[in-house]
Amino acid sequence: MSTRQDTLALAIASNILPTSSESTMTRLMANRHHGPVQTRGICDTEAATITTTHATEVFVRCAPIASGTSRNGCQIQSRVVYESLAHLLSEVGADLSHVVFEKAFFRNLAADIEDFEQIRVEAYRKRGITGQLLPAITHVQQPPCRSGQDIELQAFAVLPTPEGEARVRALSDAAEHLTVKLVEIGEARHLYIGNVPGYRGEEPEPGPFCQQSDRMFETADRLLREHGTSFVDVLRTWIYLDDIDGQYDELNAARNVFFQRQGVRRLPASTGIGGGTHPPGNRCVMDLYALLNPEIAQIEVMQTPTLNEAPEYGSAFSRGMKMALPEETYLFVSGTASVDEQGATVHTGDSRGQIERMLLNIEQLLAPHGAGWADLVQAVTFLKSADDLGLFREICAERGMAEAPNTIVQADVCRPDLLCEMEAIAVVPTSE
Repeated sequence: MSTRQDTLALAIASNILPTSSESTMTRLMANRHHGPVQTRGICDTEAATITTTHATEVFVRCAPIASGTSRNGCQIQSRVVYESLAHLLSEVGADLSHVVFEKAFFRNLAADIEDFEQIRVEAYRKRGITGQLLPAITHVQQPPCRSGQDIELQAFAVLPTPEGEARVRALSDAAEHLTVKLVEIGEARHLYIGNVPGYRGEEPEPGPFCQQSDRMFETADRLLREHGTSFVDVLRTWIYLDDIDGQYDELNAARNVFFQRQGVRRLPASTGIGGGTHPPGNRCVMDLYALLNPEIAQIEVMQTPTLNEAPEYGSAFSRGMKMALPEETYLFVSGTASVDEQGATVHTGDSRGQIERMLLNIEQLLAPHGAGWADLVQAVTFLKSADDLGLFREICAERGMAEAPNTIVQADVCRPDLLCEMEAIAVVPTSE
């Protein structure tokens, strides 16, 4: 463990967080907790914790361990997830009131969402968290690759340091399928808009995909403008499509036209991936992140020669985005196996070849900015086939990334012949 990790481990043990009197390198720290947490069941939990002058940011992954499936499997596992989340947060001096947003990955979204939401709401209500105080959440049909696991949760929490300034505000009424959160950490103003759907279930008919995708972008744009910004300042998007093979080309066309109309030149980093969404009839959903005062940061698009740039084959997004704040630098990245100069997928039909190339692409995105696998605070890997889970873990061990906090789910990727994709966030100290 590094010196800065040792320092945070000691701080966690004593419930004392670093103060502004310490140097930048000791203020910015990461520590990961691995292994099962015993509550009413067993849950594999991981957390990456970043502490700076004003706040501690906690990135959490909760994955219930199950063998086989049962009639109430998701209900039981959901309860374990929230007990484990509360337990883990308590270890770093936080609680459920500090959670800003969540992402839940379902094996069977339609069948299990009501049970999950009931348990989730109860877990927060027991701690006095209701209505607008509830975290933003996105529900997505992307089955965990581990057999017998019905649900997995990622969460992000923020709590102020003893002498710091940090707060979270809900900027809109808690609509059923949409949440806006403003996170203020020192002078930085982070805007998160979660679960922007193409169809809310209010209209008589869901409408075709092209209509839904247009509505999704228009709704997001309206919300951004209500809070004094636009897509020009959006740094990261996550887009989920219920039929990516049939819809991705339409999404790209709609996004290209929309960004051109909005004057977006610095294309946000983005993940466009297959995944069923909620409510029934909705065919696409988007999460996004923007920095409302970009003048305080150095922002640049990340590139690597091992991964063709998206505009070369008609997609309006970047592979990665770097946001350097005064103390910490965030690296938002997303990568698949590459396409060649003619636009063809490399290693077609070769799972090992594509996984290795995908990981190389992520490594090459991170390396120029002084980051590697140890700096990941959150990751999701999408495998087209859950049968590749064992192979993927084997290759991760070979490349030294077995300890990265990584949710591994089954999902179709943006091209039918692509077998894998990874999206991740890394955090490193900002260079002086």
